[in-house]
Amino acid sequence: MQVKWGKWLLCLLLLSGMLFIGNTQTYAAENLAHTITVTGKGEIEAVPDVAYIQLGVQTIGSTAKEAQDTNSKQFVNINKALKELGIPKENIKTVRFAINPNYVWEKEKQQMKGYQVEQIIQITYYKMDKVGTLLDKVTAAGANRIEGVQFSVEKIDQYQEEALDKAIDNARVKADRMAKRAGVKIKEIIQMNENGAAPRPIYMDASSTKQEAAKPAAGDTEVHIGTMKIENYVTVTYSY
Repeated sequence: MQVKWGKWLLCLLLLSGMLFIGNTQTYAAENLAHTITVTGKGEIEAVPDVAYIQLGVQTIGSTAKEAQDTNSKQFVNINKALKELGIPKENIKTVRFAINPNYVWEKEKQQMKGYQVEQIIQITYYKMDKVGTLLDKVTAAGANRIEGVQFSVEKIDQYQEEALDKAIDNARVKADRMAKRAGVKIKEIIQMNENGAAPRPIYMDASSTKQEAAKPAAGDTEVHIGTMKIENYVTVTYSY
């Protein structure tokens, strides 16, 4: 008798579970059928307030030591120029240093002709109106490699939060418009996810920088900073 009642109890529990799952799925399906999902976009324009400049010296010598000594001597002048511009040491860091054999193509084959030393530093610079002056001075001091200039903003998190606010507002505007056209009214947010976009810094590429630095113009190298766009996105599901 106890075994029989146990079987009935087990069947009852299984049946209750199936009914519960079925009701839950039905409820979820009904809720999903009365939702609107939109993607909102927020965009902020910001004027860059910092420049990351990569530059350096490439030298060639019959021996590795000769190439390195020449490189070091040229960097003494570059460091002096940077000091005159008021750039603190903590805003200067070495990003690449390499010594490699120097090969040239002669008589239809590669031949080793001494060594090549390359040293590249990155400068964090805040005087946006003096970037051209900096490029001119370091070039005059001996820099023969200008890798490029990247403009950005330091308080990027603040701008991303503002863009996020705009994205949320934009999502609501879209949802309200869709609901109005459908003859329904938005009730509440069911789900919301941020789909943030990485900020896009402004680049002054190496080739254009070299061309500007090589110009024998009377004035400073002219650098146009422009503005950068900071975007953010959200996906929001509303009930109606």
